[in-house]
Order: sequence, then C-alpha cells, then structure tokens
Amino acid sequence: MFDNYFTYWSDLPEKDAFSVFGPVHMIWLMAEAAFVCVGVYIYRKKEPYKRRTMRRGIAALMLVMEVYKDLVLAAMGHMEVQHLPLQLCGLAILVEALYAFVPCAFFGEVMCILCMPGAVAALIFPDWTRYPVVNFMSLHSFIVHGLLVLMPCMVLASGEYVPRIRRAYMVFAFLIGAALTDWCVNSFAGCNFMFLRWPSANSPFMGIYQAYGYGVYMAVYAAVVCLAIFALYGAIYIVSKIDMGTRQVKHD
Repeated sequence: MFDNYFTYWSDLPEKDAFSVFGPVHMIWLMAEAAFVCVGVYIYRKKEPYKRRTMRRGIAALMLVMEVYKDLVLAAMGHMEVQHLPLQLCGLAILVEALYAFVPCAFFGEVMCILCMPGAVAALIFPDWTRYPVVNFMSLHSFIVHGLLVLMPCMVLASGEYVPRIRRAYMVFAFLIGAALTDWCVNSFAGCNFMFLRWPSANSPFMGIYQAYGYGVYMAVYAAVVCLAIFALYGAIYIVSKIDMGTRQVKHD
C-alpha cells in the first residue's frame, strides 16, 4: 500500500490513478464536506480568543504542509518551478495565513471571494488524479484544499467577516496582479499557473479549449470567473439578510 507513497507521478503506473467523480473521489468529497461542517460547528462554539488560536493553528498547519511538500519534492529531485506556490491555491495558503495572523479587509475579501471557491473547484476537478490515494502528493492536495475551504467557511459562518460588493475591487486587484505575475512566469518557465495557457485536464473548460481554441477558452474562463465572483457576493448578501431576519424574529 505504501510502496508508492513517495513516488512522483511520472514514475507511477497509470492503473494507480483515480478518476474524477469515481468512488475514491466521491468518498474524499464527502469526507471534506463533513470535515468542514464539523470544523465550522466547533469554531462557532468557541470563545473569540480560542477562535483566533484555531485560525492560526490551521494557517500554521497549511504552511508546514507546503514546506513539507517542497522538501519531499526536492529530496526526490522533482522540485521544479511548476511546484512553487504561484497557483491560485498556493497563493491562497499565503493569503489565509496572513488573514489568520494579521486580519484585515483585503485578506478577508480575497480569502472568502477568491480563495474559497478556487479551493472548492480544485476539489471538484482535481488535477492530481494521476497519483494514487496513498501518495504524499494526493494526501497533501486533498488535506490542504480542505483546510483552504474550512478557514473562510469558519469566519463566514461565525459572522466574523462579511464580504461586501463595494470591496470587490480588492478581489479584482489581487486577481489581476496574480494573473500578470503568473503570465510572466509561465512565459519564461513554460508553466501553466492559474491555467493561463491551457485548462486542467479534468475541468469543463477542456472541451471548450479543444473545440474552439485558446482565445475562446480564455474569454469563457474570464467570464466564468467574473460571474462566479458576483454570484458569490449575491449569495452571501441573501444569506446575510435571511440570517438577520431570523435573529430579529428570535429577538422579538
């Protein structure tokens, strides 16, 4: 079972891969959902200073796991530019860690509106399916992305941070800055950070890319991201209004 735990994807037999929405993937998704629900429930029951400790503990764990991943890849001789934390979820680790230790509106907005849905999308359409379940990269990816979803869910469910559409410029400023940086790195190093050169093989965008080419793919990709951002703002606004109404009824 652990024979291929520290084996890189290129040295693994294809039969060890798991399929998107297959049994293994669905079990992981259900486990992630349960993990987030339990984590949010525990967080909401804690006192403010204990919540702060919990946030910082999760942030520290993600940072340690990212360093661990890089050290393992370096020991295997596979630490390359493509494994730097420049993908959206890699940047999300830094954003959420900064929010945990230095909370502010900028980090909170980016975390809740950009990092959380990005991590959810990565869990639904993982690009690490080439690895077996019992492999350090597979376990690392599932666990870290689960933590990336948990942190913003905790602060949203507790009401500690509420995104506002008037702060959407912060999200787009971060997104554009990250995209420009990744575009430059992609151009020089031949990487595909933020899927700016081609879509993930397991995403719905791959069909568009193959059928209509790069230009249409990028246009659709950008449009979907923008729509998702504003849809999330709308959903948060509706939920917050319902929650306020429920509290008012209980108070009355």
